[in-house]
Order: sequence, then C-alpha cells, then structure tokens
Amino acid sequence: MQGTSGSGTLHVMDATLLVLAGGEARRMGRSKAWLEVGESTLLKWVVDRLAPEFSDVLVSFAEPEQIEQHIPYRVVFDRRAGRGPLGGIEAGLQAARTEVSFAVACDMPYVSADLVRMAVAAARRCDAAVPRVSDRPEPVCAAYAKSALKTITGALDSGHLKAADVLEMLDVTWLDGLDPDQFESLNTPEDYQRFRGVFVHRDN
Repeated sequence: MQGTSGSGTLHVMDATLLVLAGGEARRMGRSKAWLEVGESTLLKWVVDRLAPEFSDVLVSFAEPEQIEQHIPYRVVFDRRAGRGPLGGIEAGLQAARTEVSFAVACDMPYVSADLVRMAVAAARRCDAAVPRVSDRPEPVCAAYAKSALKTITGALDSGHLKAADVLEMLDVTWLDGLDPDQFESLNTPEDYQRFRGVFVHRDN
C-alpha cells in the first residue's frame, strides 16, 4: 500500500513516525538532534527521509529545554525524567493517532524505507516488530503497536528502564537478516564526520 504508483501518487501508511530526540549525547558532546547536515539538522534529515511513508510525525524529547529550534511537527515529552529511550517511546505511543508507530533514534540516519515498511506491517499483528542484528535487538529502530503501551508504562513505573528487557514482556516479531549498516548510530564526533562525508559525496 505504500510507495509510488505508476500515476505518481504517493501512498502513505496509516502509521506514525516517532523520532526519539531526547538522548543526552555524552560522547558527542552536544545535542545530536541539532547537528548540522548541510543547511539543515540531523533531526530534520531523519524526518525528511522517512516522513513521506507516514500519515503522522511525532518528535519526542526528554524535556522542553532540549528544543533549540522551531520544529514543524508535533512534539511530546517524557512523562518523567531519566527514563531513557523507553520514556520517549511511551510518550510517543500515548500521543500517537494511529495504531502503529515506528520509533527511530534521531542519530540513526541510515535506516531504509524498506525496513520501515516491513516493521510497520509486522507490528499490526503483535505488540512490536523489532530488528535483530547478531542476536542484538534494535529497540530504538522498531515498530510498536498501541497494545505495547500498557506493558511499557508498567515496566517504567517499576523501574525497568532497559528497552531490551521490556521486549521480553511483549509479543515481538523479530526481523532478522537485515543489512546491519543501516542501524549504525552517530555516537561520536568521528561518526558524525564520517556521515557528513557520505552526505557531501551523495549531494555532489
């Protein structure tokens, strides 16, 4: 149902793109969301690449003070401080207008549209559809159904903050055999400079 038809009409999924932008970015030394990508930012780069697939877009921050620029999308904030990525996923699922949301960290610029479509389709039949690389889950690049919200909230209220642990409480469809390079995160200044090199090469 998604993609571009022969008539040139874009068919979007009835799903929410949830971009997680609330990380502390200690190794990067500055907020990743606002890293420069050409004349734009890393946050906008990730949204612009994936948003055409979705009927709605949400950006999740830990707190309002993290917003440094105007954002032309709906914004949500963590219910409580210090809950990590799970707090952002919880806030996004609570605010989502659709049954399924695809959560992606704002520092993962290589995620493919094919993965997004696969995960969203799979999550319509379970609580979550989560990529797995070398037996390691990728919970901040995964699709979640509204049915996962109660379990996530309960886990956070009980002090369980690791997303990988909470996945064990959910009905998960695992997505295996995927290109591992698309899950690379920009964690350090070196990662960022390497990505900028890819971006410049692509645009020249």
